Amino acid sequence: MMIRNQPISIVVVDDEKYICNIIVEALASEKYEVRAFSDPREALNYIEQNSVDLVLTDLVMGEYTGIQVLESTLASHSDATVILMTAHPTVQTAISVLRKGAYDFLVKPFRLELLKATIRRGLEHQQVIRENLHLKGQVEFLKVAGAANAEIEIDDFLGMVARSCRKEMDAAAVGIIEIEPSTKEVLRKVYTGTDELPPKEVLQNSTLDKFAYTKSNKPLIHKKEVEVDGRKQTQTWISQPIFVRRRFHGVINLLIESRFDRLTPGEIDVLAILANSAAAAIANYRHYEDLHASYLQAIKGLANAVEARDQYTAGHTDRVTRLAEQMARHLGWDERRIEHLNMGCTLHDIGKLGVPDDILNKPGHLTDEERTMMQSHPELGLKIIDGIDLFRPAIPYIIAHHEWYDGTGYPKGLKGEEIPIEGRLLAVADTFDAILSDRPYRDGADLSVAVSELVKFKGTQFDPEIVDVLFDLLRAGKIDFVLHYGREMDTSQIEELKPTEKARV
Repeated sequence: MMIRNQPISIVVVDDEKYICNIIVEALASEKYEVRAFSDPREALNYIEQNSVDLVLTDLVMGEYTGIQVLESTLASHSDATVILMTAHPTVQTAISVLRKGAYDFLVKPFRLELLKATIRRGLEHQQVIRENLHLKGQVEFLKVAGAANAEIEIDDFLGMVARSCRKEMDAAAVGIIEIEPSTKEVLRKVYTGTDELPPKEVLQNSTLDKFAYTKSNKPLIHKKEVEVDGRKQTQTWISQPIFVRRRFHGVINLLIESRFDRLTPGEIDVLAILANSAAAAIANYRHYEDLHASYLQAIKGLANAVEARDQYTAGHTDRVTRLAEQMARHLGWDERRIEHLNMGCTLHDIGKLGVPDDILNKPGHLTDEERTMMQSHPELGLKIIDGIDLFRPAIPYIIAHHEWYDGTGYPKGLKGEEIPIEGRLLAVADTFDAILSDRPYRDGADLSVAVSELVKFKGTQFDPEIVDVLFDLLRAGKIDFVLHYGREMDTSQIEELKPTEKARV
């Protein structure tokens, strides 16, 4: 449904009927819809119940005044233009009515050409005010687009779009439904609205069917009259499609409740702008998802390259990553930090690509020179990922997972909280897995050995609070030993260990 081009509605109010008739006749040649009232009570009732663009009213009408008409008009129609007429003007009166929101002041008797010119100017002024809505929509678009550049999550971004739609369109409820174009699967729904209105009305999947066979980005609009508390209201339902490269990705649904049936082109422009911002955000998010999948494959390939050279660490990276993620979630890390953790744990030994095979796979003790070469792998790892911005979050995992809590670790000899928490967490997970894992030259140790080792070096090699996090997971039975190591383990001894203190996030 397209927006109706409604005629301009003008109301004339004057207790002298012949003046009403003269004005109506003078405006007959214009494309206006003119209603004249010699009874101010009837005029006030009409203004309250109907859409009005401009009101021309006498200032003094027996027990009623033009000020009452002015105030009632602006209360019902905030963007209406009101022009007052009087045969007894004073400067104080003119200033008073203009301050109350009147557009202009005509002194009787006046020439009809002056009346027509004043009405035209008033309507042009009104058009400027209404067009400001379009400009506000552009400002809102820029705010939303700026948020997108700040790497805001797609759900939060679409929430901003929904709130902007509600604000700019004065909607009672707004719902956004995003789908996967190829499968039509609903990916996410976003709602904003009053508590009284159930979100289901603007989140119905059936609204998607309206755009199943079209590539038009024009909104579908449906209106119906309802009665609320004995008063007629117009409910306007708008469904604005979201297209990305001519593929249908979803819809923005709005419910607008108003006493007057009015929807301006400027408001539809605002909705189109915000729908375009939603489309841009969806396109960017899809691009990011594709890029994210590609770099995860690249990371996995690098980790596999390390494990292919190190016969002692097959599966080590995956197990450490899963264990470290469980510990991080116990600490309350958000999804972005978890994503970075997965990258960092996967790449933490990437520097071993620069360590010769005869050192990497030497079964016996290393010489001092060989040990120095092996201990250089964190710094070699940094050189490998240097200049790759996508891998930047992995840096603290790569460089700090061999630092010791007492400052005797490598490569920088950091101490305590000087060590990034990412490195402290990975150090515990890395050591725990190394003890329990099977190696070609030995079987994996029992859990009691791993626990004893962590207790023994708690406060020297390991952050005590991070060790306690791992012990919390063991007590809660959160670690699947059969999945990780192919055997059950006795965790009873963990119950006897007392945590140092509450772990830091």
